[in-house]
Amino acid sequence: MASIKFLLQSKNSPANIYLRLSIDRQKTFKRKTGYVINIDDWSTKTGMPKNGGDEEQKKRRGDIENKLNSLSSKLKEKLNDATANGIDIDGKWLQKQIDDIQNKKQESNLDLLVNYFQYYIDNLPFKTQRNNTQGVTERTTKKYRTVKKKIAQFEEYSKKTYQVRDVNLRFRNDLIKYLKDVDKLSVSTVGRYVKCVKTVCLNARVNEIETHPHLLEIKGFTDNANHPFLSFEELNSIQEKDFDRDALMNAKDWLLIGCYIGQRVSDLLELTSQNIQMIGGYKMIVLTQRKTKKEVAIPIHEKIKTILEKRNWNFPERISAQKFNLHIKDVVKGAGINEPISGGKMNKKTKRKDFGIFEKWELATSHICRRSFATNFYAETPTALLINITAHSTEKQFLEYIGKPAKDFSVQLADYWSKESLKAKKQTQLNVLKTAN
Repeated sequence: MASIKFLLQSKNSPANIYLRLSIDRQKTFKRKTGYVINIDDWSTKTGMPKNGGDEEQKKRRGDIENKLNSLSSKLKEKLNDATANGIDIDGKWLQKQIDDIQNKKQESNLDLLVNYFQYYIDNLPFKTQRNNTQGVTERTTKKYRTVKKKIAQFEEYSKKTYQVRDVNLRFRNDLIKYLKDVDKLSVSTVGRYVKCVKTVCLNARVNEIETHPHLLEIKGFTDNANHPFLSFEELNSIQEKDFDRDALMNAKDWLLIGCYIGQRVSDLLELTSQNIQMIGGYKMIVLTQRKTKKEVAIPIHEKIKTILEKRNWNFPERISAQKFNLHIKDVVKGAGINEPISGGKMNKKTKRKDFGIFEKWELATSHICRRSFATNFYAETPTALLINITAHSTEKQFLEYIGKPAKDFSVQLADYWSKESLKAKKQTQLNVLKTAN
């Protein structure tokens, strides 16, 4: 005898409610009902929403239970008609009946924000990047998984299930308040998550999912926190400092190399002698960045050359990113770099950053390498050349990274023209003297 049962298959909220139609032991079909529920509201024993709870929970659970009972009742009628008329019952038939019962006007699974997030994540391996490569890094995928999880937690906190079309300025503000006040995330992290939500919703619009008219008004953001970097003078102090521990000397060399090549720690600490190549008569460090998949070639600075020559053109010994982060604090501290500056320092207990005034060495992490390179060489190197090495997508993105306003383009151009003017004047004076002689 045919039976109908409802069940969940996911352990994450909100979860899709499935309908399982069992004709006999050999013929069992399962399809999504188009409804979702928080897993804490569901009873696996009864296959229905739980009883009890506060008034809001009772109302929400009762509404879903009524919809499921109505769906089950109508489906049984259609099942009897199909059996009487000798119609073959299969999965396609079941899906069509569910669609017909709900007049195909019910919200599709992809209309739900969390569900579309999962759809977006599932399709990231097929995404075409600006450089025409396909797919994304695991780090990017992990980021979107994290944001999806935060949205689900926000829904549970708000006791609401959001559709893609609900993402408007009010949703943005409510989400920001939750992430900052309840989840205790930093300003920059919250801004990145908001940007991710917008990106996913814009993708939904491309796929003809209804979005809010004000979606384009939603903006991500970052904080204006001071991001530390090591100046050339400080790098010289580090280079001149000797340490009794081999581990610190090794970390010191990695730190110096990192500050003169501007690469992420995931690429920096993977370098070997095989990354050194001759290009155009110059020795270069050549690598393909993990995150961007871009190949970059970095000229070997004299400071790096000194380190590599003493190691017979080998890079320092392999070290994990975790140990590198620990050791460079000791290296920077040992070099006497203890200027009080504002910034954020990770609290081991809360797993969140504490913001305030700290000695500079306390804020030294592996990221200080990349930021030091970009900041130090910005003043004396054309921005386009630096971007080719750091692999930022745009000049605006690069300037935001080092904390420079867009108007600095004008200052940089003025400095360049001023230098060119001085060169021209010197050349004229030399020519005059040569003629007089």
